[in-house]
Amino acid sequence: MRADKEAHLRSVLKAVSYRLCAAVATTTIVFVFTRRLPLSLAIGAVEAVAKIIFYYLHERAWSFIKLGKSHHPLASLDIKRDLGKKDIEIIKSKLRELGYISEDVDGNS
Repeated sequence: MRADKEAHLRSVLKAVSYRLCAAVATTTIVFVFTRRLPLSLAIGAVEAVAKIIFYYLHERAWSFIKLGKSHHPLASLDIKRDLGKKDIEIIKSKLRELGYISEDVDGNS
């Protein structure tokens, strides 16, 4: 996975968690106005499912829009596993050797 893109699963989980919170709010508002619990629960459930789908589609569409995104020059590298502390030190050493970073390993030039 590229570092500058969100995984589909992450988008789904974000959509579901947000919509569940919003559905509780919608259900509560409908109940306050109608005092009918079955109607409130039905509207809350339908609203949650519909808006999860719309939010997911909206989120995925925005993943293709570059506006406001920063792109790291190494983001296109397909990393197969997480980098360990030793891996990071080797990479920092090589970048220092090539003149891309200063001796300050914390990124403060």
